[in-house]
Amino acid sequence: MRASAPTLVLAFALVLQAPVAAAAPDKGASDLDRAVARVTASGAFNTVDRLASPEYAGRLTGTGGFEAAARWMADQAKRAGLKTAPGEHGYLQPFTVQLGGLDEAKLELLPEGDKGTPEAQEYFKGFMPMLQSASGDVTAEVVFAGYGMTAPDMGRDDYAGLKAEGKVVMVLRGEPKDGRDWGAYDTTAAREANARAHGAVGFLMVDQPVLSASGAPVKGLPCAEVSEDFANQVLSGQKLKIEELRKVLEKGGTSAFPTGRKVHFTIVAREPRERQGFNVVAVLPGRDKALAKDYVLVGSHLDHVGNWPQLFPGADDNASGSATVLEIARAMASMKERPRRSIVFVWFAGEEMGLLGAKHFAKNPPPGLGKCVAVLNLDMVGAGVGAYVAGGKNFPEVFAALEQARDRYEPGIKLVAGESKGEARADHGPFQAAGIHAVSLFGTGGSHHGYHTPEDTAFFITPKSMEAIGRVSLAAAYSLADTP
Repeated sequence: MRASAPTLVLAFALVLQAPVAAAAPDKGASDLDRAVARVTASGAFNTVDRLASPEYAGRLTGTGGFEAAARWMADQAKRAGLKTAPGEHGYLQPFTVQLGGLDEAKLELLPEGDKGTPEAQEYFKGFMPMLQSASGDVTAEVVFAGYGMTAPDMGRDDYAGLKAEGKVVMVLRGEPKDGRDWGAYDTTAAREANARAHGAVGFLMVDQPVLSASGAPVKGLPCAEVSEDFANQVLSGQKLKIEELRKVLEKGGTSAFPTGRKVHFTIVAREPRERQGFNVVAVLPGRDKALAKDYVLVGSHLDHVGNWPQLFPGADDNASGSATVLEIARAMASMKERPRRSIVFVWFAGEEMGLLGAKHFAKNPPPGLGKCVAVLNLDMVGAGVGAYVAGGKNFPEVFAALEQARDRYEPGIKLVAGESKGEARADHGPFQAAGIHAVSLFGTGGSHHGYHTPEDTAFFITPKSMEAIGRVSLAAAYSLADTP
């Protein structure tokens, strides 16, 4: 996606400050048609612009910035006329999180033979520390440990024959492409724990050098994500490249060896402390007394990764999904003819920390609710010309409802069904694990500019993508909730 000229975006933002009026539907329109028309690009953009502002300090779960954003969203749900969950006294569902944090970080690649000048790595180019990292100051050789997995039940050990004690372990994110479910091992937390169990003094994961907060605070192990370019420098003495190693690993092979290169890796982290996260939960009650306790969940994650070392606005990830769900909620609250089952809207906390809010809700739904029959989760829908539906192949009836809604209301957008397996990296995952038909929609066909960097701002949002995905999701949720 190419960004619009800043002047055009600023002008557009100024226009959006005026009160939003939904397009008038045809006289013969149904109540559902009118609700769909109330989901607007301008309304969604206004909410993105607010959530991505410095007021909410990057919305890291457990901070005052996130709590302020959650309370603002709860107030919007109340203003729309949505109800609290049966038996609950408010819109906030609290749960405890362990919050770490960073003060300093440095990674230097030392010269071969220890002669020469160390190469300091830049944030977002060569490396980025993980928010859950422990403190550490180590100078040690880097050893490569494949995918970083030790999985006896799967017949795989990426550390076989490797002496990792006292070393900085470098691993590649991913899993063998053999059709098996590697989900128990294909997580950041599992890789970190395995590196520590093998005596590593530092952990580097080859992925994107962006800010990550995935998982609980790590004990005794400084951790960072590094770029492929940096990894290739480390591997250059072995005349290897990450691209070549990836092909071997994807086919089920292993590759573990000392690289012969050393790094100086320093992190100053804050001591973990207990804080509260809040899911925001609002309900549109169904009209059928026999079915109203059952519900379709429409959700998004409200959190992002905070403001260290500078503000991370999180406009696309995931103010865009949160804004679109708010548009859907407001529009459905205006309906006279509600679906048979209830619609439950949830703005999750702690997604960036390992899907914590979704896991909490899936295990602890408000007791006044009945069965969850389907989940539509919206994540990073602020760019593109269509939607990738993770889990669409797993649950074809949910994907069919989305296709039918698309054909009726937004025939110009493309929907692509994907299969969910392995590590779940979006909030539909905990619901799938609980046996619920759950999918996540991601904007596709555009560029999600600035992912987990300070460049994820409202300047790169394409409001019409939120409008289209919101309208399709509203109509699909209504259909799933209204099916006898």
